[in-house]
Amino acid sequence: MIDTILVLMAPGFEEIEFCAPVDILRRLHIPAVTASIGEREVKSARGISMRADILLEDVDASEIGGIILPGGAGAWALRDTPAVLRLIRMVQEKGGLVAAICAAPIALRAAGILDGKRVTAYPAEEVIAAVSEVATVTHALVERDGNIITGRGPGAAFEFGFAIASYLGFGKQVETLRQEMVYEA
Repeated sequence: MIDTILVLMAPGFEEIEFCAPVDILRRLHIPAVTASIGEREVKSARGISMRADILLEDVDASEIGGIILPGGAGAWALRDTPAVLRLIRMVQEKGGLVAAICAAPIALRAAGILDGKRVTAYPAEEVIAAVSEVATVTHALVERDGNIITGRGPGAAFEFGFAIASYLGFGKQVETLRQEMVYEA
């Protein structure tokens, strides 16, 4: 059985970067739990309120096999939350999945896990400058380097989710799911 994949929420998160991976994982019956760094109700980048399954403070780190960080303005809050950085480092140390999309690789950089890695990120100057100090930025839609998966931005959300599911060992099911979802890349 796969350990829980934790998907974080912070105010201003990008909706599609959050929803697409969660949807894909849950369709494949991969345990995905959403956690907010603050209140249970979190407003997204476009003002949509979504409710987290749990609060970050209630996460049992021993049950976490992976972590996903959506981008948007919430990426800076994730980067600046010590508990998030500790969790990223813990998951990385045990070889679990670490995934971030859009601006969220800045949190991976702050956690100190990107040194020498190949990543992609949102092409904003501030994001690329921070990440490229320690990693090679490829500008690919999705990039994987070991257990770290990064996505470029909102338009990469489905490919990012499919890459995560494939990494978790669901490659054959991903191809079927693409057809069921009428997703033609």
